[in-house]
Amino acid sequence: MEETIKMPEVTNAPSSEKPKKKKSKARSIIEWILFGFFGLACAFIVAGLIDGEVHKKENYGQSIRFGIGSFIVLTNSMEPEIPKDSAIITYKEEVKTVQNRFEKGTKMDITFFNTTSIYTTGFIPDDPTLNTPIRTDRVMTHRLREFHVNPDAKIGEGRYIFVTTGINTGGEQSLEGQYQVFTENEYLGTVKVTNVFLGKVFNFIVSAWGLIIMLLVPAAYLIVVSTIDIFKKLKEAEAEEAAAKADAPEGGKLASANAEERERLKKELLDEMINSKKEGKKNDE
Repeated sequence: MEETIKMPEVTNAPSSEKPKKKKSKARSIIEWILFGFFGLACAFIVAGLIDGEVHKKENYGQSIRFGIGSFIVLTNSMEPEIPKDSAIITYKEEVKTVQNRFEKGTKMDITFFNTTSIYTTGFIPDDPTLNTPIRTDRVMTHRLREFHVNPDAKIGEGRYIFVTTGINTGGEQSLEGQYQVFTENEYLGTVKVTNVFLGKVFNFIVSAWGLIIMLLVPAAYLIVVSTIDIFKKLKEAEAEEAAAKADAPEGGKLASANAEERERLKKELLDEMINSKKEGKKNDE
C-alpha cells in the first residue's frame, strides 16, 4: 500500500510593496469644504451672469447682477475723491431709498446712463429754456446735487429727477460747468466701493500685455507642477528600487534555502520509498 506524504509548504519572500496610505478624516473634510465652496462660487457666478443678461436691456446694455454693477472711471471729473482709472462697485437701491438718504444729507455718488447732458448754470425744472441737451450715450458717475419728484408722472415715466455734477472744480463736468439731469430710467446705482488698485489691475488685464500674461501664467504653472510630479515619481521609483536591492540578499537566501530544502526532502522521500520497497521484497521472500 502506497503512502502519500504531504510536502511542507514553502512561503515566498515578503512583498516589499508598501500599502497605500488612506486619507485622514480631517483632510477629507477640508477637501469637501473646499470643493463645496468652489462649487457654490461657480453656481453664484453663473447665476449672476444669467441675471445680468436677463436685465441687460433695462440697464442700457450694462451687466447689473443682482443689483450690483462694476465700472471703471475713465475721466478725472470725480478727482480727488475718485481718481481716474479707479474701479467702482455700485448697488441699484430703490429710488425712494436714494431720495430718503439724500434728504437726510447723505453724500451720494450716482452711476447712470447719460442719454442727455444739460449744460446750464443751474437746474430749474420749470424753466427748460436754460437747458441745452446734448446726447452722449455713455455711463457716468457723478455727485448727486438735487433730487426732484414730478407728482404728475408715473414711476418709469420720469417721476424722479436726478441732478448730478462732477466734483473736480477744474473739469468741464463740474458744478461750475455742467449738470446732468436724468430720470429713474437712466439710474444704474449708487457707488458703494471705490478702489484705485483694482481699477489698475483690471485695465492691465484687458490690455495686450495683460492678456498675454494671463495666458502664460497658467501654462507656466502647469509646466512647473508637471515637472515636480515627474521628479517625485522618479525619486519614488529610485527609492523603491533601492529598497528592493536592500532586501534582495535576505530574500535571495530565503528563496534559495527553500528550494534546496525542497530538493533535499524530495530526495529523502524518494530514498525512503525505495528502501521501503526493498525491505518489503525481502520480507516477502
